[in-house]
Amino acid sequence: MRKTHVKKTPRQAPIGALVTDSAMTEALGVKPEFLLLVGRWHGVTRDQERSLKRALKHVAGKLVFVITADGQGGTKRHPLYSNERKLIAEGFARKLGRPYEIHAAADIPDSLAWVGHIVDVVKLESGETTLLDPTNTVLVSSNPDVNTHFAKSGYKAIMPSTAGKLPIDLLQAVATRSDWRAMATKETREVFELNDVEDRVVTLFSDVLLNDDGELSHGRDFAVYSEGMDASMAVKIQDICPWIVGNYIVDKGCGTGTLLIHLSNLHPKAQIVGMDLSRDLLHRSESQHYANHNVAVVMGNIIHKRFAEGTVSTIIFSSVMHEVYSYNGYDRDQIRLALKNARLELMLGGRIIIRDGVKPRDGDMLVWLKCKDAELEERFGKFAREFKGKSAHPGFAYEERVVGGVTHFRMTLHEANEFLSKKDYVVNWAMEVNEEFGVWTTDEWATELTNLGYRMVHCGSYLNPWIEENRYEGHVWLFADDGGKPGERLPYPDTTGVIVAEKV
Repeated sequence: MRKTHVKKTPRQAPIGALVTDSAMTEALGVKPEFLLLVGRWHGVTRDQERSLKRALKHVAGKLVFVITADGQGGTKRHPLYSNERKLIAEGFARKLGRPYEIHAAADIPDSLAWVGHIVDVVKLESGETTLLDPTNTVLVSSNPDVNTHFAKSGYKAIMPSTAGKLPIDLLQAVATRSDWRAMATKETREVFELNDVEDRVVTLFSDVLLNDDGELSHGRDFAVYSEGMDASMAVKIQDICPWIVGNYIVDKGCGTGTLLIHLSNLHPKAQIVGMDLSRDLLHRSESQHYANHNVAVVMGNIIHKRFAEGTVSTIIFSSVMHEVYSYNGYDRDQIRLALKNARLELMLGGRIIIRDGVKPRDGDMLVWLKCKDAELEERFGKFAREFKGKSAHPGFAYEERVVGGVTHFRMTLHEANEFLSKKDYVVNWAMEVNEEFGVWTTDEWATELTNLGYRMVHCGSYLNPWIEENRYEGHVWLFADDGGKPGERLPYPDTTGVIVAEKV
């Protein structure tokens, strides 16, 4: 079991059985009206419960629980959902036999504004009856970072002991199917068992897509990546939005949240949820302004079922299905699993909308490729060596021939298409070269979805005119194979597939 190392911080107030109420108040310098307990509340251990009871024994005041990272359930970092964490906090609060209230606060990217954010959430959710400030509130937390933030805002704190088993130890025991029940309080056990938390945690901790923070591993320049994604947003909106139905819309792989902004404007009465694996991108999404305040952002793996069965009206997969495939060992069954789980989440008549790269119909056909200069020729050679670098057999074979003093390369149309789609991703080359954009042809997409029980609504592809004009024309040329030499000029393959299917 992993040991947890906690930085020792001097207590601001003594805690012990011999301390009287008046002595504790004098030591704190505050006669608290509220005792603020801030944390993730993914469980309460028996050791933790004893420590908290000792810490609170000689301090009066209403208990104000704040559950952080609201809406970020179903990941390694936040395996329990907010409603489950509220039940755990409530179970502990009831045992204390004191007045209490429980609130939930979403994370914000600005740590300097975090304390004010917590105070504002409590104010809003309590109907402005609970107004926290340093003169009436004492923090109860053993987390050094939380204590530091509140201390900078003038709050005093009681720091319970961190001896014994903590929630992180509890979750590690659950993940390894060790004897976690002996470690947890009765109320925590009941929540875990009622909601099948054990199976969820085991699955999350074995998830090949996620690192320890529950997100895609680092290595991508997110600033450059998000700029590229947002630059193509106008075309995405035209491709996606006409097919949306209903008032519960989920964007799986929401990135920076730019599409969510437009969804909020176009569907002001809808409930809209953005979901992504990357904390960096989610922070960008959270910082966006959504005009109708109807957007929630959550962290999660788009492969797995996250939403209640039969509740979602539209699920959007924009430029993410090829990542599901590429970062799971180039396994198409992972796409099938994502589609299967999406169908469970959809209500009858609900739709999935897939916008992604597409494999050419004649992908196995041999073609010749010509580059504009030696630099691009060198980049092609690098791509041919490194493509699908995380597979058992990276790269692909090609033939090189000089015709009329110009170098040409022969390969399949699919391989040429993959190079065309990635040749300009210089900054994020190490990431992009591992991805295969064209997983299926449009016909194959239709077959797969039909086999999973969907009804096809639309299945087409097109060549993005901006990409053709700015990235293809004058940079690369394709030619048919004419008996082992370049033949007639070929049109560029389609860049984008738009697939819409319905649950029936």
